[in-house]
Amino acid sequence: MPTDISLAAVLAAPAHRLWAERQIWFQRRMDDASAAGPIAIGEQAEALLVDLQLAFCAGAWVAVVILAQTVLDADMADREAAGAGGIGLNDIRFGHDYIWLRNRRNALVHEEGDTALALRDQTATRDRLERDARRAVELLFKALED
Repeated sequence: MPTDISLAAVLAAPAHRLWAERQIWFQRRMDDASAAGPIAIGEQAEALLVDLQLAFCAGAWVAVVILAQTVLDADMADREAAGAGGIGLNDIRFGHDYIWLRNRRNALVHEEGDTALALRDQTATRDRLERDARRAVELLFKALED
């Protein structure tokens, strides 16, 4: 059962220790993705990746999901412009996990019928939002490995 926390607590800057733990977690994912060599992404995707890391460290979980898909979109556009394609891009377009990410981002950004996010979610379902954000980051770095 989720624990409600106050909106003031959500809006407060995380403790330095928590920021550092999140930064280490994020950096490990980035390091794992670049284990076989540097991650080759375009300037826009790289700049968005900086904001994604800032949002993650701050605990802005909804922004993390939105930005992860946005970085992925920018990277895919760069790959397509360069004539790259193949199985890797097909997985990113049509793979089950990537469809989840795209649908989750779209639900958060575009309200079409059901409300995917309400103010109460920011306080009552922080754990679920954080799980979604971590999954989004992991999927992004998995895609960037290819």
